[in-house]
Amino acid sequence: GYLDAAMVDDADQLRYRLRNDGPQLVEDIAREIIKLGKDNRWEPAELRARLNAAPRDLPLAHIGAEIYEDYQRSLSYRGAVDFDDLVRLAMEALNADSQFLERLQNRWPYILEDESQDSSNLQNDMLRMLSADRNWVRVGDPNQAIYTTFTTADSNFLRQFLKEPEVMDRPLHESGRSSSGIIRMANHLVEWAAHDELIPHLHHTFYEQRIIPTAPGDPQPNPADGFIYLDWEPEMNMTPEKEIERVVGSLQKWIPDHKEWTVAVLVPENSRGFKVAEELKERGIEYEELLRSTTATRDAAGRLQAVFDYLAEPTSSRLLGRLYATWWDAVWDRQAIHADEEQALVSRDGVKRSLEKIRTTETFLWPGLEEDLFATLSAEVEADSAALLRDFRESVRLWLLASDLPVDQLVLTISQDLFDDAADLALAHKMALVLRGIAENNPEYRLPELAGELRLIAQNQRRFLGLEDASTGYEPRKGVVTVATMHAAKGLEWDRVYLMAVNNYSFPAAVAGDSFISERWYIRDELNIQAEARAQAELAMTDRSDMYAEGEASREARIEYAGERLRLLYVGITRARRDLVITWNMGRFYDQGRKNEAARALMALSAYWKKEQQA
Repeated sequence: GYLDAAMVDDADQLRYRLRNDGPQLVEDIAREIIKLGKDNRWEPAELRARLNAAPRDLPLAHIGAEIYEDYQRSLSYRGAVDFDDLVRLAMEALNADSQFLERLQNRWPYILEDESQDSSNLQNDMLRMLSADRNWVRVGDPNQAIYTTFTTADSNFLRQFLKEPEVMDRPLHESGRSSSGIIRMANHLVEWAAHDELIPHLHHTFYEQRIIPTAPGDPQPNPADGFIYLDWEPEMNMTPEKEIERVVGSLQKWIPDHKEWTVAVLVPENSRGFKVAEELKERGIEYEELLRSTTATRDAAGRLQAVFDYLAEPTSSRLLGRLYATWWDAVWDRQAIHADEEQALVSRDGVKRSLEKIRTTETFLWPGLEEDLFATLSAEVEADSAALLRDFRESVRLWLLASDLPVDQLVLTISQDLFDDAADLALAHKMALVLRGIAENNPEYRLPELAGELRLIAQNQRRFLGLEDASTGYEPRKGVVTVATMHAAKGLEWDRVYLMAVNNYSFPAAVAGDSFISERWYIRDELNIQAEARAQAELAMTDRSDMYAEGEASREARIEYAGERLRLLYVGITRARRDLVITWNMGRFYDQGRKNEAARALMALSAYWKKEQQA
C-alpha cells in the first residue's frame, strides 16, 4: 500500500518492485526501529505490546518491531551483542548496581567528553550518571553535527546542556586553521541559514556563533588569504562529466607549481569520489582515497569476483571468456607482454570472443582424444597469445580443483595467480579472512553467494578500506591529491580544497523542487518510510498513537536532513586553509528531465562573495 500507483500501475510492475526493492525497504525500516529501540532501551516485547494495544494500526512500526524481536533472539542464541548493546547493557549494569555506579563515580571525578555534538540519548544518560552532574566537561561544536540522520546522534543534547543553569559556557571562537576569507565564508553560511526569509524552517540549523581569526602573536596564526572561487553563474549548465573535467584539469595545472601544498577533493557521496579517482588515475595524477573503498581494493575484489563467478558456473563459456580477459589484465599488469599495447588488447579480445563461442568448456579445459579446442584456438592466434592461453588453462584447472577448499584457502590459491604485488596479496589475504567470516556466519552460502559479497566490494557498495582504516591517523601528503567524502574529512585540513556536487540533490534546502538521497521515488505521497516508521514507534511507546498523521514525520525528516547537509557544507568549507573552490553539477539524469540546480546555499555564498570582492 505504500507504492505509488502512478509509478506502479499494473500487477507485473508491482511484483517487480516488491521482488527487487521490497527486501531493502524492509531492511531500512528494521534498522530504523532497532536503532531507535536500543537508544531508548525499549525491549522488543514491550514495543510489540504497545503497538498491539494502540487504537490504530501502525503497520511500518509493526514490521520493524517483529524484525527487532527476531534480531535480538538471534543475537541471544549466538551469545552475541551489537555495538548499541554495549552501551545499553552497560546502562543496565549501572542502574542495577548502585554501589558499582558509586565506585565508578569516585574513580572518575572528572569526565571530558569530546565531539559531544554527536552524543546519543544513551551516551548522554550514561555520562550524566557517571559524572553525577559534576565536573562534566563537554567539548563540541553543534555546527559540526553531521551524523544525525543515520545514527542516534543528536546535537540538541549539547544545546540543551548549555542552557542548564549550573553549566558554565566557555565558547572558543578563535581559529587559526583558515584564512580570513574562508572564515568569513563559513560565517556567512551560518548567518544566511539563520535569517534568510525563504528558508524559515532551517533557521535552527546552526548554533549562531562566529569564528574569529587568532589574535596577533598567537602560536597558530591564520594563513594569508588565498584563492576562493565559486563555480556558479545563473543559467549555467554543468554536467557531471564537465564538473570532473574542470576540477581535475585545474589540479593538473595547479599541482606542478604547488608541490609543497596539500590538496583535497571533497565530495558528498562515495560514488562521486570514485569517478574523480578514475579521472585522476587516467591523467597520471598521484592521489589517495578516503572513500568506502580504494581503487586497488575494488580492482582486487573485481578480479577475485570474476574467478568466483566462473567457479560457481563452470559450464558457462561466457563467464570463461570474461575470466580470460580478467586474468589477462592481471598478467599484463605484471609484465610487458607486447610492445604494442593496442595490438595486445585486440588479441586479448579476440581470444575472449573465441572462448565465449565454444559449446562446452570441458573440451577446452580437459580435451579428449578426438577434440582439442585448445589446439584449435592456439592455431588462430599469435604464438605469444597461444602461450598465454596455455597458462590460463592451467590456472583455471587449478582453481576448479581447489574449489572444494574452504573459502579463505581458495582465495589465497587464486591470488597466487592473479597478484604478485605485496600490497595486492595483502588485500587478498584480508578479503580471504572477511569471506571466511561471512561463510562461518552463513553456513548455507556457496560460491554464488560469496561471489556476490565480492561484487559488493568491487561495485563500491560495501565499506572495505583495505590494509588500514584511513579514517584514523591520516596525514595528508604534500603534492598528492586526497579524494574524500566530506564526512571523512572532518578533523582534517588541507591548503587547498575543492568541494564538488554542491547542488540541490546533495545539499537540499527542503523546498519545492528538491529531492532527497535517502528517499525512493516510487513511494506514494513522497513518504519517507524510515521517518514514518520511527514516528509510529515513538507515538506508540508514549501512548499517543492517535496523534499520528501520515506525512508529518516525512516533512520533519527532510528539514532535519537539509539542516545536516548544510552543516556538512560548513565542515567542508572549514577544511580549507588557504584556497577554496566550490563546484556543482546537474546530476546524472539531467538529460531525462530530472535536472538538479545549484544548491541555494551555493547561490547565496556566490552572491555574497561577489559583493565582497567588489567592495
